[in-house]
Amino acid sequence: MSELLGVDVVTRRFGELVAVDAVSLSLAPGERRALIGPNGAGKTTLLDLVTGAVRPHAGRILFAGRDVTRLGPVGRSRLGIGRTHQRPAVWPGLSALDNVVVGGWRRAGGARRLYGPGQLFTPGRMGRHLVQPSLRVLDSVGLGGMVGVPAAELSHGQRRLLEIAVALAGAPRLLVLDEPAAGLWPAEIEQLGGLLDGLPADIAVLLVEHHLQFAYALADTVTVLAAGRHVATGTPRDIRRDVSVARAYHEAA
Repeated sequence: MSELLGVDVVTRRFGELVAVDAVSLSLAPGERRALIGPNGAGKTTLLDLVTGAVRPHAGRILFAGRDVTRLGPVGRSRLGIGRTHQRPAVWPGLSALDNVVVGGWRRAGGARRLYGPGQLFTPGRMGRHLVQPSLRVLDSVGLGGMVGVPAAELSHGQRRLLEIAVALAGAPRLLVLDEPAAGLWPAEIEQLGGLLDGLPADIAVLLVEHHLQFAYALADTVTVLAAGRHVATGTPRDIRRDVSVARAYHEAA
């Protein structure tokens, strides 16, 4: 199977701290991969490297056959990498729908497609190419009844779902999720799991998660980091049985 994402012996330092130390991994199209490990393992830094928020000091990152090591987050988003954060990053003053509309602007073709020649505004194009798809995305994440509600008035769990909707509106090929289950109630975690299970099969998912049962249920493959280094990669069943994984968590406690 072809490779969608390739992280090739990547290192990232912050001063004398080596946050990610010569880590490699690859994702195929549609693969679900969980990154787990104790606090301080370098998981979020690795996501930052994948999405372009920071650059590596060594190694390279490939996406869809292209070297994107020096490409920033906007450029990687345009190539099809969508991301959510530990704390939902949505626009609090905008409605749920407007948040998703912003997320879908690039996918809809931007001003060139939405504004016709010789016209200041074409509501028909806006509706067909941006508003209607955004409404469908909101429905898909269970927020169809919150279209006009400002993001600031949504619960934490709803803002989490809204941020995923914003990412999905950009039609990502790779969805990068940083602790999506953090702060959610059990019913919300179940809803989130159903949403991610129901994603189109061609969207790859790379997530960091401390809720191990959630990560194991979602992922095809699990990679374990500790102290910035790769410890193990395998199926959830393999990782549960790997003594080196238990040792890494114990040593970090």
